[in-house]
Amino acid sequence: MPRDLLKFFTAIGCTGLLLSGWSDYNPNAVLDCEQAAFNLANNGTFNSLKLLSANMLRNENVKLLSVEAYQDSIRVILNLSDTRYSGNTLRNDSLHTGDYIFSLRNQYPDAGKVVIGVKNGKDYTFLSTDTSSITIREMDVANRNLSGSYYVETVNPVMKLSGVFSKVCFQSIQ
Repeated sequence: MPRDLLKFFTAIGCTGLLLSGWSDYNPNAVLDCEQAAFNLANNGTFNSLKLLSANMLRNENVKLLSVEAYQDSIRVILNLSDTRYSGNTLRNDSLHTGDYIFSLRNQYPDAGKVVIGVKNGKDYTFLSTDTSSITIREMDVANRNLSGSYYVETVNPVMKLSGVFSKVCFQSIQ
């Protein structure tokens, strides 16, 4: 696993710990984002999901974005790593528009990993992602929100899911 991806997944895993010590972090800002929409397409039907969290972190020259949405029996987690930053550009709240791709066969440095969790009793079972992509279509830096789409293929069970999101607000942690 490339070093940048290892840093990415470590940072996402530590998000909760980092947020507990952040005095200006407001988790309600994501939940109060009135125009936000997050959908999941499955077999031609669209399901609306509720946002649980959306955070942008920075690590050396990498911006990391994690968005989590859910419905009764499913969770969708978007993990995006953008490595095209240095110096002061790392501090702004923008991401490059375009495609972020993840594949088990070819680990891209600009990863767009989508993880699907399916409810199993009280807990969620997270499926192994084979291939996924996240497309950022629009960034509103002033209001800290983004719009785009995602696609994911899982293994065991094999699933192909996609969805769109619009005006999803995120917290910026620097």
